[in-house]
Amino acid sequence: MYLVLGEQGVSNVIGVIELLVAALLVLRPFSPRASFLGSLGAIVTFLLTTSFLFTTPGALQLGHGVQILGDAGQFLIKDLVLLGASFWTAAEAWRTSTARSNWSEA
Repeated sequence: MYLVLGEQGVSNVIGVIELLVAALLVLRPFSPRASFLGSLGAIVTFLLTTSFLFTTPGALQLGHGVQILGDAGQFLIKDLVLLGASFWTAAEAWRTSTARSNWSEA
């Protein structure tokens, strides 16, 4: 992507994707299905950024036989909590979506 769009272009694409995912999450009161799709987007995003814990130099460091978080790891660890929240919002949106469709069929 960098070859085609350049650094700023790639940054802009990532920003647009993040804003789209956020907008879909916000739509939950009006469209649980759209929110579910936003949650799936968030899950993918946070799975990718959590993987940086293992690929970023210095994110995990050995300290007295135990791995601890380096500076980059401390910044990235929040993504584990956000990943869990994304699974939660996906399950909640899915439950609401299926409950509404079951209710409309009755």
